[in-house]
Amino acid sequence: MLGTADSMLQLSFLTQPNMYARGILFGKMKYELGDHSFIKCPENGLMADIEFKTKGYFGGTYNAIGGNIKNEKTGETLFELSGMWSGEMVLKDVRTGHKEVLFNASHAKHTPPVIRPIEEQDERESQRLWLKTVIAIKESNHIAATEEKSKVEDRQRDETAKRAEQGIEWQPKLFRPVRGGPGGPEEGEEDLDWILNANIDGATPEEKTKQILAIAPILRGQQHNQQSKASQPQQSQENSQPPSQPQQQAVAHDDLIDFGQSNPAPSTSAAVGQSNPMQFQPNAPPGMQAPLQPGHPIKRVDTKTNNLDEFVDAPGY
Repeated sequence: MLGTADSMLQLSFLTQPNMYARGILFGKMKYELGDHSFIKCPENGLMADIEFKTKGYFGGTYNAIGGNIKNEKTGETLFELSGMWSGEMVLKDVRTGHKEVLFNASHAKHTPPVIRPIEEQDERESQRLWLKTVIAIKESNHIAATEEKSKVEDRQRDETAKRAEQGIEWQPKLFRPVRGGPGGPEEGEEDLDWILNANIDGATPEEKTKQILAIAPILRGQQHNQQSKASQPQQSQENSQPPSQPQQQAVAHDDLIDFGQSNPAPSTSAAVGQSNPMQFQPNAPPGMQAPLQPGHPIKRVDTKTNNLDEFVDAPGY
C-alpha cells in the first residue's frame, strides 16, 4: 500500500487482499481473492475491514465477502458488509438493523485502463518491457515466450551481480522507505515497504492533479522534462557516478529494477511475431489488456515436465 510523504493524515489507506491460484495440480486453474483488505481514513477515524472469503474444499462459493466498518476512536461497529464482490454487496446499519444494497458489480461496466502508447513508454515500463513475451504467449509460441522471459530475468540477475561486485546500494527512483518509529512522521505505518517520495498536499483538486502528474509521465504525450524538481527523489548511487566512469553509468542506465532514470531511447528491435512493436496499440483488439475470455483459456506448456496448464478466470470475473 502506498501513501505520500507529507500528507499522510489527509488520505485514506488501502491494503489489497491476496490472490490465490487454485487447481494447479489437477482440474482447471482458477484465480481467487482471499484474506483481508483494510481501508483506513485517519481524518475521520473510520476503518473498514473487508474479508475476501475463499471457497471451501467441500462447500462454499467463490467471491464471497464479509466485514465491518468501525469508528476507531470509540471501537464501535457502525456497519456490516456481506455478499459477493463480483455481485451484490449489502450494507447493514448495526444501530438500526436497516439493510441496503451498497453496490451491485454484476450491473457495473468495466472501464479499461488508460495508458500511454507503447512508443511513448520507457524501455523499462512493465508493458513495454514484457511486450515480446506477451505477444509470444498470445500466439501460443511457448518456446519464444520462454526465451524472451529468460532474457529479461537474466539481464536482471546480471545487473544485480554487478551492483554487488561494485558495492552499489540500489534505491528506487520514485519511492523511499517509511520514516516510522516513535515520533517519526509516519509513525504507525511501519508495515508499509515503500512510500511515494513526493508531496501531494495541494489545496484544490487541480493543484493535486499537477503534483501527481509531476511525479512521472502517465498521460499520452507527457514528457520526462515536465517532471517537477521538487518531486524528484534522491538519486541512487548508480546515477551519481561521474561521466568518466562509463561502466558504472551503464549499470545505472540498464538497471532493470530502477525505472528509467535517464529516459532510455526506444528500442527498435522487432517483437516476436510482429514486424514493429511500436505499431502495437493498447486498444487494438485483441490488446495486451484484453481479459481472459470464457471458453478461451491461456495455455502454457511447462518446458521441463511438458505438462499443459490452462489459465481461466474464476466465475464472476
